[in-house]
Amino acid sequence: MKAKRVLKVTGKIILVILVLVIVVLIITSVLFHLRVNKAKNYLKSNGYYNLVSAGDYNVNVFTCGNQNGKHTIVALAGYLDGEMCIGWRKMTAPLEEDNRLVFLDRAGYGVSDDYRGEMTAEHVVEHYRTALQNAGIQAPYVLMPHSMGGVYATYWASQYPDELEAVMIIDGSEAQHFDLEKDALDLDIVKWMRRAGNLGLLPPVINSDYERDLKMLSDEEKPVSSALLEKTMSSHASTDEMLRWQENCNYVWDTLETNDIPKMYLSILYAFHTKEQLINEGFTADVLRNVYGVTGDSDDEVYANYLETEAEKRSILDAYIEKMGNCQKIEMQGQHEIMFDKPEECGKILKDFLNGLDG
Repeated sequence: MKAKRVLKVTGKIILVILVLVIVVLIITSVLFHLRVNKAKNYLKSNGYYNLVSAGDYNVNVFTCGNQNGKHTIVALAGYLDGEMCIGWRKMTAPLEEDNRLVFLDRAGYGVSDDYRGEMTAEHVVEHYRTALQNAGIQAPYVLMPHSMGGVYATYWASQYPDELEAVMIIDGSEAQHFDLEKDALDLDIVKWMRRAGNLGLLPPVINSDYERDLKMLSDEEKPVSSALLEKTMSSHASTDEMLRWQENCNYVWDTLETNDIPKMYLSILYAFHTKEQLINEGFTADVLRNVYGVTGDSDDEVYANYLETEAEKRSILDAYIEKMGNCQKIEMQGQHEIMFDKPEECGKILKDFLNGLDG
């Protein structure tokens, strides 16, 4: 009898705990949607919100700068950067004086619609092109991708060179050939992140991992930027594009046609050649261990192992740059999110490259 009573009490406790967990998750999910709606209202009231059909869904197309300027620069986000129309503006400020800037989101990013289709490089670029056409923004364009956006820009330049004046890649993911069995990545965390996002559980992650990036924004912009990141991380589209990242790199590499479109690759993470350069930019041995997973019995060994790996990656990058054709590589040490780390310096490099196009 006593054992039955204990089991009965235990069952009630477990039931109460489950009910409390469900209630908490309902509350966090509702708060997530409220944060996103508040961010949408901010974008609408400040002129950032402009949904345009990309064919299968709507994406946000925000334009700024000199609408009658010399060039039409199209910014393409890196992975999960659903708030680039806000976060990139310090970097793009010198470009906006004489050029039209177009911040072109893709499916699932920022306030754009989610998409349950395949986020292949081919599909993404076709949707990009359709959105620009539907927005009435005519070629030629200067593409300005960051990180994963570089793979899409490379495919665009390879397949539709007549639409482009130039390409300015900011620490982009390089197209290369992966052995999909040998080099397969464990990306279960990406799937779990999407599920957690839809339950409203991502703010602690964002506030921790993106604290440095959010610091440069105004108090009014910070919650907007955070909500847009949260929504992007929760989307099916962003999850799918990460799951097929290596597949996309392979496809773009295999279909890459060398051409003479002027290109610039601004190399950030592969620009480190010495231990001193790493230390100067805040890459301590503990950061390399804990964030980048570098192993070593001593700090010196950690630095040496990291630099050796980066040298190997740099050779892959150089092969990619050579295959693109007519591409200038510029190195600048810093954080991968250079638009937050060194926006003014990065903006000057981009402007100098554009000035070179004008002779």
